[in-house]
Order: sequence, then structure tokens, then C-alpha cells
Amino acid sequence: MDRISTVRNIPRQEPDSHELSVIQNIFENSNSALRSISVTHIRRYHHSSSQDEASNDQRHQKHTKDIRSDETGMIEDHHRISKKHQKKICSRRCIIASILIALIISIILAVILSIILIKSKTVTTLNIVPTLRWNTTGITLFGLSGVTGNASDQLKLPKDAILDSPNILYIADSGNHRIQKYVIGDLTGTTLAGQTSGIGGSSASHLNSPSSVLIDSNGGLYVADTNNHRIQFWSNGVSSGITIVGNGTNGFFNMTNQLSQPYGIYRDLNSDILYIPDYGNARVMSYASGASSGIVVAGGKGSGRNNTQLYSPIRVYFDALSNSLVIANHNAHNIVRWVLGDSSWTILAGNLNGTLGNSSTELRFPSDVTFDPMGNMYVADKDNYRIQLFMAGQSEGRTIAGVTRISGNTSTLLFQPWSVKLDNQLNLYVADSRNHRIQKFLRY
Repeated sequence: MDRISTVRNIPRQEPDSHELSVIQNIFENSNSALRSISVTHIRRYHHSSSQDEASNDQRHQKHTKDIRSDETGMIEDHHRISKKHQKKICSRRCIIASILIALIISIILAVILSIILIKSKTVTTLNIVPTLRWNTTGITLFGLSGVTGNASDQLKLPKDAILDSPNILYIADSGNHRIQKYVIGDLTGTTLAGQTSGIGGSSASHLNSPSSVLIDSNGGLYVADTNNHRIQFWSNGVSSGITIVGNGTNGFFNMTNQLSQPYGIYRDLNSDILYIPDYGNARVMSYASGASSGIVVAGGKGSGRNNTQLYSPIRVYFDALSNSLVIANHNAHNIVRWVLGDSSWTILAGNLNGTLGNSSTELRFPSDVTFDPMGNMYVADKDNYRIQLFMAGQSEGRTIAGVTRISGNTSTLLFQPWSVKLDNQLNLYVADSRNHRIQKFLRY
């Protein structure tokens, strides 16, 4: 992963406790040396003085004797006394010179260190931040660009694609009313739910415009069977599903056992609770495992753009850290956070008042939302034909795939991207619906 190193100038700083300790040690060492020098020379001086006094007494006695007998001896004694006196003077001068030299050295060292420690200095610091960028040229994994069909190598209006392992994708092939399994690198897929022929229906073995798919650890599939207004569960290897939420009829907002066009589904693996955006009823429902009736956890007060309402919620993401739902509020053109237990939402991206747009802070019919481990948010901005990245805590997005308001089937363009997913390397997988293909954008 790339790193960005930044160099910044830190203004004038006072020395910290460690630096002051260094200077204090230098002064203490200098004073210790000074005391050592002084004591040594003082001892030498006292020793020399004692010896001189004893010698002077002896010489004085001798001088008293010799002065009477010999004038020449007196002169010699006088010269000896003069030499000893000179030695005393030399000892005092050495002590004074040593003291002065030690003091000068201490002062010089202290001044030099003070200049080094107190002066302005430039510190190099490393702000390690991940660089998030992707190749803007997509790789078509499955489907034929711009070509629709129901053959095993074709897709029709895919609305979701999830990664089960590094090389297996499950695709909600909505226009063909089926769930397809593809191994990356293979040219054809396998039908796991619905009819291989692409015929829709409402029986247990049929689907009608499935828009979202999840897989459990045993290979079972949870399917948002949108136009059958239900959530179906298909066990691994079976040819028909069972209804776990809804009853197959278009429900009303005051019914907790019915749904109206569910486009998404999210399963909390810790609690086994299903969170379902009930698109037509402007609410998000939660269903405990095995429950036939749910609880309204967001919205449920009719369609609207104020912060106590939802307007066609289409996909939902459960954020366990904040115990909240992040909702793609499709017809209000924004992404909102609804903390479980609260009665209103807060805005994350898009216009607070629910108006559409194509600037970096606006959205147009967003259809999916997901997060990376760092808390950055990725939005399928469907009708702006782009994937937007919103860094954690930021309301201004950056286009990382597609071109704003330009649709097309080339490798750099998208046409109504319905979903966006990430792998553990943060590569993007996009259900490029109107181009009938699944695109991969590599991070580098």
C-alpha cells in the first residue's frame, strides 16, 4: 500500500525535560571536574606550604649559625628562599588558571547546547494514510457488453453481484429472473435459483425480478424476490425456495408480515436478524430468525423527504459499531444514517432536502451503499452513471468509476450501476445493469 510522507515546519520550541536534563548533566560534570581540579591544587598548595615552612625553620637556624661564620653561605640561603617563594606563587597561578579554563569550557558548552536545543528546527514526520485509487478502465467479468440474453454466458439487467470467495460471484440476474453463480475465469455460469431459461413466475421454483442476493456459510441463498414482494430462501442444491418474509402479495405500510417491492436485504451474522428496505412502504423492517412478522426500525410514516421519513429506501447496510442502518434513500437522492431506536435520520451524502444533482456533493437515485474497513463509504450513484467514494466523515464525494452523467458500454463508462461491492483488496465489483455485465475495477 502506498504511503504519503509529509514534511512540516514546527515553530520555535522550548527544550523539553530530557533536553534540560542533558544540559544539567553537563554543568554537574563540569562543576565536578572543577572541584576535583581545585581540591587537588589546594592540597598541593598546602602540602608545599607546610614543607616550605619546615624548611624555612631549618634554614633559619642554619642561617643564624652560618651568618656569623660565613657571608657566602648567607647569600646562598637567600637565593634558595627566593626560589621557594617563586614556587608558591606558581602554584597559586596554576590553581587560578585551571579554575578559569574549566569555567570557560563549561560556559562554551552550555551556550552551544542551548543554541542547538532552543533554536527553531525542522522535524520530518510521517503521516501514513492509505492511497485509495482505482484503474478507471473496467474489466468485464461476466456478460456481454451491451448485449442482453438468457444464455449461460449472458445477463439481463443484473442488479446485484456479491463475492463469496476470491473467485466466485453470485449475481441477481434480474431480467432473467434467476440467480447465477460464476467462477471468475469461466465463460459460463450456473443457475442456482429460478429458471435457467429466464422465465419468471410466482411459484416456489420461480423468481420475479430478483434484485439482491446473500449467501450463508452452508451455501444457502437469501433472495429479495422483488416483484413477488417476498424474501425467499433456497437451501444449497435444491430446485425451489421457501418464503421466509412476506406472503407474495403487495403489502401496505401498516402490515408487518407483508412487503412491497423489496430491493435489498442485509443479514446481521451476529444476531441472525434480517434488515429489509421495504421500498414501496417507505420503511425498513427487521425480522428475527424464524419470525413471520417484523418490526419497523426506520421510516414507516409515509413517503417523504424530512428526517423522520424515508422515500423509496432501496438498499441498507447495518453498521454494528454505531448500531445503525445506513440507507440508500433512492427517491430522496441521499444516503442517511438511522440509529436503531431513534426516530429520525442524519445525512451522510446527498442533498439534505432530497433534491437530485450531479455535483460532488449530490446524488441521483442512489441504489447501493457499502463501506470499507476504514469507514469510507462507496455509493452506486445509479442515474449519474458513476461510483462515488466518500471518505470517512466527508460529505463531498469523488468519482472512482464511470463518468458523471455520461453513459456508455465502453470499458470506462457505466450505464445505471445498481450495486457496488468490495473484496479484501478493495477492488470494486459493479453490477452495470443496463450494459448487462459485471465490471471489476482494480485498485492500485
